Amino acid sequence: MCASYEARFSVTQLVEAFDHHGAPLRFPRGLPNIEPVSEVRPTDLSRAIRAAGPAETELVEMRFGFPPPAPKRPPVINFRSEGRRFSNSPTSGRALVPVSGFYEFTGDKYPKTRWVLRGVEQPFLALAALWRAGVDGAPDAFSLLTAEPGPDVAPYHDRGVLPLPPELWGDWLFDRRPADELLEPPPQGTLRAEAAPRGG
Repeated sequence: MCASYEARFSVTQLVEAFDHHGAPLRFPRGLPNIEPVSEVRPTDLSRAIRAAGPAETELVEMRFGFPPPAPKRPPVINFRSEGRRFSNSPTSGRALVPVSGFYEFTGDKYPKTRWVLRGVEQPFLALAALWRAGVDGAPDAFSLLTAEPGPDVAPYHDRGVLPLPPELWGDWLFDRRPADELLEPPPQGTLRAEAAPRGG
């Protein structure tokens, strides 16, 4: 699972990577300025990428977490991927959330040990997600998809988010292949973990 993440990358890095891997980003109003963020938490506004047509994508500011299913419940920040089908529509669909790292915690006592997991070979990860259109003036929102953890995540949590390999970004965003062919935990050695104490 993932309750918060780091977003430290440039828009140029996103543009170059998504163009290179067949899911080009388009900015009709020009390139936005993206400020680095040390920790994105539930209900924060952040950026996600979704299809903007059959062969182009867009970077959209959305809220982290679907609205709660009932009053006094927390937002839905993680969504189980197993046994489900995900497709695109005008008001919902597949998305990728770019992160430079995501946080996990270990330990039974407070304060727990905080870890950040980052990609070994790339400056940012693209986490599989779902997005939904906002209602009554609320912003669009996204929830991160999860599955059984891969070997790099298993020491830190019994569920894991799903960073997709760059060669699968287009297949996911443009709904070219079934979700169960794409949503698999990353193989061992994809992620590296570092202790990340708050204030450190």
